[in-house]
Amino acid sequence: MYTIYNILLASISIFFAPLACAALLARKKYRAGFLEKCGLLKPWVGDARPIWVHAVSVGEVMAAVPLIREIKQRFPDIPLLVSTITETGHQTAQRHISQADRIIYFPYDYAFIVRGVVRAIRPRAFIMLETEIWPNFLRELSRRTIPVLMISGRISERSFKNYKIFSFFFKQVLAHIDHLCMQTADDAQRIISIGAPRGRVQVGGNIKFDLQVPPITLQEQERLRSEFGFAPNQNVFIAGSTHRGEEEIVLDVFVALRKRFSDAMLILAPRHPERFDEVEALLRQSGLAYARRTSLSAAPQAQGFSVILLDTIGELSKSYSMGTIVFIGGSLVPVGGHNVLEPAVFGKPVIFGRYMHNFREIARMLLQKHAGIQVTGVEQFTAQALRLMENPDACREIGNNAFRVIQENSGAVRRSIDMLEAVLGEKGQ
Repeated sequence: MYTIYNILLASISIFFAPLACAALLARKKYRAGFLEKCGLLKPWVGDARPIWVHAVSVGEVMAAVPLIREIKQRFPDIPLLVSTITETGHQTAQRHISQADRIIYFPYDYAFIVRGVVRAIRPRAFIMLETEIWPNFLRELSRRTIPVLMISGRISERSFKNYKIFSFFFKQVLAHIDHLCMQTADDAQRIISIGAPRGRVQVGGNIKFDLQVPPITLQEQERLRSEFGFAPNQNVFIAGSTHRGEEEIVLDVFVALRKRFSDAMLILAPRHPERFDEVEALLRQSGLAYARRTSLSAAPQAQGFSVILLDTIGELSKSYSMGTIVFIGGSLVPVGGHNVLEPAVFGKPVIFGRYMHNFREIARMLLQKHAGIQVTGVEQFTAQALRLMENPDACREIGNNAFRVIQENSGAVRRSIDMLEAVLGEKGQ
């Protein structure tokens, strides 16, 4: 089966080679880390073999922060390597994971590439967040008897259907993973149905519930509000991680809010940096006065804008502390949603759309505990946003409920560290 997989991989690569070359030339994000992805990276220096943690993109990197912090506390003498796939994930890791001894781009899953990378890194253990199944890479780790842990594993209903079709192959691949710590009982059952050995699967919870409050003091919050030009009690509507098709809805909602609250401000944060200019064009067409975060002057209050386009990376999480209400994007369009817990950790009321299949369990918990609001369109969105701004007590109640959900469901990091310790031996010896 691996022979067939590699033949298909090579065939697809040859077929799409012209398109891939054009994309590399045209888009900077595709060139980011290209040589490392091809296996051209420096060998690991020193006798101490690292623990390798893999987080695909921004969301997984931010979720990995408390896990990595705990790994370094529990195993201070073991080096730490972190890998990502996307450019924004790489930048986020560099900004937020100071504990890492090295941050690299994850290699393409060609047998000859992963063989060289694993030989160069010589990891002591490999930890993947959520569900990153790369057959050749996992096979190479298994050949070298390097333990593999899946942490906060998740198999969505859509992914399950695809995996199930090829379960005869994935049964072989999943056999290379020593411990599969899944988010929920449903995730555990799905991965067993795909072919994971039942005895290696357990339910460990979602690591994203262990999201820690970003280190921001009251003085820093005041400084941030000053930089954005917000008065102490000013109403701030934050739309984070938005996708194409959502910004227009957000702007319609904001216009309605401004009719009732003339001093209301909007922070609009597109999910992907390459869309900053596109979203700015929408703002220009809307007629709303706006400013890009990177162009704010020393006296933003005097600029007379009502919208701030957050065109920076890594600032959104702390910015949620300023919000009166927060909308999380990727949920009004069929993307699957993003992490609704980031604003909830500040006790902010969170609004999201119906497309939350990537965070189905978290969304279900928030709704069940009256800790979040789900909307289906611009009219319902507008009505809920107005209701919350008009009722500060409701804002506080929903925000407090959301924070309580985080407290009640934390613990996945501790369970993951205990599992790692069992694999490595006491104190990693």
